[in-house]
Amino acid sequence: MRLINVHTLDIQYFSRTSIPQYAILSHTWGANEATFQKWTNKWTRLTRKHRSGFHKVLAACRQARRDGLDYAWVDTVCIDKSSSAELSEAINSMYTWYEKATICYVYLSDVPVSSSRANADTLDSLRKSRWFTRGWTLQELIAPENVQFYTKDWEVLGTKKALAVLISTITGIDAACLKKEKRLRDYSIAHRMTWAAKRETTREEDLAYCLLGIFAISMPLLYGEGPKAFKRLQEEIIKVSDDHSILAFETNLSDGTLFAHHPSAFVKGGCIYPHYGRRLTQPFSMTNAGLAMTTPLIKTLSPYWVLAVFNCVQVDTDNHMQRSQICLPLFGKDNQFMRARIPVSLISRNIDDPYAMNSTEKLGAAAGVLNLTTRSETSYYISYFGRVYSAYGREIDVAMKGFEVYPQLDHGFMITFPRGMVGYRLHTALPRRDLRDDISFFIPTSRYVRSFDSSQEEELQISSGVVVFKNDSLPDDDPSKCVGIYLAFATTTSSIASSTTPSTATTITTTGTTSSTGKTQHLKWACKVSPIREFYDRTNDKQVLERANQEAFLGNWPHYYHYENTIVSARTRFQTPRGEPCRDTVMVEIVFDADELVRERDAEERDFE
Repeated sequence: MRLINVHTLDIQYFSRTSIPQYAILSHTWGANEATFQKWTNKWTRLTRKHRSGFHKVLAACRQARRDGLDYAWVDTVCIDKSSSAELSEAINSMYTWYEKATICYVYLSDVPVSSSRANADTLDSLRKSRWFTRGWTLQELIAPENVQFYTKDWEVLGTKKALAVLISTITGIDAACLKKEKRLRDYSIAHRMTWAAKRETTREEDLAYCLLGIFAISMPLLYGEGPKAFKRLQEEIIKVSDDHSILAFETNLSDGTLFAHHPSAFVKGGCIYPHYGRRLTQPFSMTNAGLAMTTPLIKTLSPYWVLAVFNCVQVDTDNHMQRSQICLPLFGKDNQFMRARIPVSLISRNIDDPYAMNSTEKLGAAAGVLNLTTRSETSYYISYFGRVYSAYGREIDVAMKGFEVYPQLDHGFMITFPRGMVGYRLHTALPRRDLRDDISFFIPTSRYVRSFDSSQEEELQISSGVVVFKNDSLPDDDPSKCVGIYLAFATTTSSIASSTTPSTATTITTTGTTSSTGKTQHLKWACKVSPIREFYDRTNDKQVLERANQEAFLGNWPHYYHYENTIVSARTRFQTPRGEPCRDTVMVEIVFDADELVRERDAEERDFE
């Protein structure tokens, strides 16, 4: 490591075991920067000392002397960039060098002098400083513990700890991380990626190289590889981390089909946290067939579409810290998949639903069992589009074509089976035309309308249906041979202000929307289980559906329902970017072995007592 002797201004070399205490400079590059060759030429250093690139190095050395230090490190003059080997070593070591520095001076060349540290103009300039937009300064902000900020004329602005809250609002980096109260590795991969989402570098490859220290990895530099550098970075991260959030990016925002092309694709990353649970995450790695993974898979009615369950959660900090497990939709067959872009590229599956928690007295033996995922895991590959499509292209085309529904409808249910179908199969649906089993969607078009408050001109419109499953292995007289899942959306339309929500809407929902007629609409939904014999005989379709709708008018709209050995949950809602097959989707989770699920959870609790 080379250091500047702040007394003589000569550059000295130190081995790894003999490095003295030193100050380190963080700055943004501009024109007329000093270089190793120019600095080591005393005549050049003397004649160009008033140029901005030389002046800030001299100022950093002067400040180091004031702080009682004998050495300083500045990237422009302490790295011989004519040597590719030295440049590669320096970039791979840079996070450590900043981390071990006694003090880091952050020189903000675009923040003017102020007579007061609290001056509003100065703070505004600080927020807009170019320093906060550059890729390399991210690790220079996070790594050192002792950081001092300076204006363009080297006036002290404050320390990193004192300005932590302000810096956090500028950068999106948690103040606890800035103040070293929380370790860097405690943040998910996706979370750390968001810190670089809006940062820029002069060379495209440097957007990957400047993050090496943030993820504690090393890799060779290959200038000229372009966007491949960021892909290589992610491959290197996978070698040392079992955090699935590295795949928790929006496919629709990325040019890549397996890895993200840019940190900006991790739009949800700031709310994603590790969630390893009570079981070790199975290792995953890159192969010539793609990314080899082993996780639970949530099945659907479609043989070509599954959801991979990841070991990370999205936390809603504005809503009682509710957790939603990250699931990745996949298309493919025979455990060879590619990432899906339709209907959505990521699903945040609710596992902390307060409505269900407040209704545990109605859940029977399954009270409190909110995570319905199977404990069994499946090994599979996530590969590139070209590889999977070349093998199953025709079948996948047919499956994906099912999402093209015209005209596009407003609301639909996505049907999933977190523990598989356990001997059951799809029997029928009421009405049958509303079930799109090729894409595992139930989009009810049947309408049941009732005006229930003439004084307020309010109207309740229900779109509902029943999906029926049958277990052929059970005897005909077994009441569970056929299980019906009642699913319904209800829209309450009112001509009065949106703040006057009807009393039946207390269990739900969403913000009211205003229709073209000027009426306010409030949406809620429900799911129920009914093992009714009529489903097997199929003799009373209309009566069964009508009776279910009448029960809905009683005002009970559960999002979680347990009956005998079946659980149905409808706690997760998301929007589809392209409106295919509907604009607003509720994910339905159906479990046919609730008793076994409860036994598994009870055994797990006993193991950890």
